[in-house]
Amino acid sequence: MQVKRIFLASSEELQDDRRAFELMIGRINQQWRQRDIVFDLVVWENFIDAMSKEGLQSEYNKAIRECDIFVLLFFTKVGRYTLQEFETANAEMTAGRRCQRVYTYFRNDFILTGDIDDSIISLLEFKAKLSEMLGHYVTLYRNTEDLQWQFSRQLEMLYGSDSAASFEITDNTPQAKIDEAALVLGYRQLHGASALNQAEAGRLQRAVQRAGSQVRNAVFNLSYDVRRETWATDKHLMERTIPLFEALAAADPKWHAAHGQLGYALKDKVSPDWQRAKASLDRAVELRGERFDEGIYYQYNRALCAINLDPNYTAAVRVPAEAPTRNAVLEILKQARRELEGDWERMLQDPESADIRTWLTLNGSPRLR
Repeated sequence: MQVKRIFLASSEELQDDRRAFELMIGRINQQWRQRDIVFDLVVWENFIDAMSKEGLQSEYNKAIRECDIFVLLFFTKVGRYTLQEFETANAEMTAGRRCQRVYTYFRNDFILTGDIDDSIISLLEFKAKLSEMLGHYVTLYRNTEDLQWQFSRQLEMLYGSDSAASFEITDNTPQAKIDEAALVLGYRQLHGASALNQAEAGRLQRAVQRAGSQVRNAVFNLSYDVRRETWATDKHLMERTIPLFEALAAADPKWHAAHGQLGYALKDKVSPDWQRAKASLDRAVELRGERFDEGIYYQYNRALCAINLDPNYTAAVRVPAEAPTRNAVLEILKQARRELEGDWERMLQDPESADIRTWLTLNGSPRLR
């Protein structure tokens, strides 16, 4: 039986999160014993409150050096000892010793301004040090369930026996296994060192299409968060969401949100796929119907696609659109203005709207009424 030791560090304010983490490790151990792996969790509450010759903190640091994984949770502050524990673990990992991985999780939650004190400075300094000095990026979690999900996936990626064959989907594959494959492969596609290869992507598509509705919703939310956070800053990473949205749209052809998100992702690629993006957004609008409180940017992005599909606009020398194209684009723009209501004028001034402004000027600045 392999024993993998995990050191969990955090400030006292996250006591509930630490307890939830401990419960998660207990559940994981029940499942992983059949793989001949157990996880031994080390937390500072478990240390005997007695001083060694070098001090209790030296005992913590010794335990860190004997662990395979170091996990740090933080919220509004990072104490001096917690910082020392992180630096110890990072030094061990950098030196290639036993500690293989260092994970930092920041609780992204609300806090009352009256509760903020000078300790917030330690948080800001620590986050700056992670990104600027160490090139280490923080993982956000919204609640204990989110933390449990994210870390359990990391263990699966590190130690799981997730061979290609284990994710083959057949007519006899249990639903629980299908759901697991959809979640694990989806997470790898979005957060792995590289996107899935062609064979794995095919398994992902089949798993997502046969997954239960709750799992599909989870995959959608994971993909949505990645697309929203990276569409402007890391388009290559954003493009990893496309196979997931394609699978979700195929699994539920009447789910307008899956088609809409696919349209956004195709539009925002490094090399935009205007044709497919517009087709996906056309379908999203059709499925959504008159529920204008949902997908309020569908029409706006359809307009951008339609403009970039106007051959007169993309020609070497731009000229006004032919009458049928002009009328079609204007109709979409009118719908976008109606759905965005008071936000339309602000959106029109956004840098992303440069094509809309240019096209309107080129076509005589028609009124969108």
